[in-house]
Amino acid sequence: MSSWYVLAALLIGNALLAQSTTSERLAHLLQDLLIVDTHVDTAGYVVDEGYQLAAEHHYYEADIPRLRRGHVGAIFFGIYVAQDYPQETWVTRTLELIDGLREEVRRNANDIEMASTAEDILRIHGDGKIAALLGLEGGQLISDSLPVLRDYYRLGIRYMTLTHFKTNDWADSSTDQAVHNGLTQYGREVIQEMNRLGMMVDISHVSDKTFYAAVEASRAPVIASHSSMRALCNIPRNMSDEMLKTLAHAGGVVFINFNTAYLDENAAAQFARLHAARDREIADMLAVSGSNPRRWELKRSIQQRYKAQLSAVDISAVLRHIDHAAKTIGADHVGIGSDFDGVSGMVPAGVEDVSKYPMLVKGPIDIGYSDADIRNIMGENLLRVMRANEAVAREMAGK
Repeated sequence: MSSWYVLAALLIGNALLAQSTTSERLAHLLQDLLIVDTHVDTAGYVVDEGYQLAAEHHYYEADIPRLRRGHVGAIFFGIYVAQDYPQETWVTRTLELIDGLREEVRRNANDIEMASTAEDILRIHGDGKIAALLGLEGGQLISDSLPVLRDYYRLGIRYMTLTHFKTNDWADSSTDQAVHNGLTQYGREVIQEMNRLGMMVDISHVSDKTFYAAVEASRAPVIASHSSMRALCNIPRNMSDEMLKTLAHAGGVVFINFNTAYLDENAAAQFARLHAARDREIADMLAVSGSNPRRWELKRSIQQRYKAQLSAVDISAVLRHIDHAAKTIGADHVGIGSDFDGVSGMVPAGVEDVSKYPMLVKGPIDIGYSDADIRNIMGENLLRVMRANEAVAREMAGK
């Protein structure tokens, strides 16, 4: 037999063996892997559009059937109120979103259950259900009131993003004018109260100075619930390597955002040019179609038309950001915070919705990550940082 045939047979055999090994590892991991997504923005659709988690949809990115196919163990639903809502309605709207999401969970009790602690997540996952948790997106939603903050915690909020796209009364945003040199004294008091409660401090969206001030002020590890890497996509919304190192040194975790405009610099530049026109078109449509039952479908069609003008981005971009973070600060400080249902459909090909998480397990296998590292990235790191916050709360009990 020719040596060429022998060599070809060996190469084919090795390729098949590698493929088999990858498939076997993936199947083995998915048997009991805890997959946690720390930021999904479905609550607004539940309240405004009657979006039902039980039904599988061809639009938006999260529902129970797709969560099941994605082997998702726990999901943090973001509670977000746009800052162009009248300020006097912020708390009411927040409460409506919390209630709407909790009621939707109650209606689907066989599949999904509210969780409050890391141990709740493990128990619910062990029972074969999806654990649902809540994160508050934007510190302005406490209306500068620590009693309101405490009430949100009692209703299930387990992290708070200190700012959103705009600077608030006590913290600067990465995408707005800085007026506080990062964080005010009241902002530090908010963080202290979050520590006492066991509510994780989330630094996604904040300015660089706010980030460093928050890490310094917090007694517990902080998180970035849905942020990506500035080294790969140089925009203020993403985190620099120095910020990553500071986060990890304090025991925190960065959860990678899937927004194509945060993953790819070409898409980011194109979105920067287009989004104002897109938002005006949506606002104009809603102004004349406020009672049209198809208005949300029309809004989605506008969003998709603008998305089609952006550079193509696929799952490899998500994996690059995960890999960069893990190589910079270690796999013990990296997780998944997709921002599904919050990015106007601007999600990468190959990870279009919550059913696709197994591909984010396979990706790290393919590039050489150990099973232990994959387990940490997909969910164990969230449990660790959540437990650390719970421990600080116990230490501060009675203060």
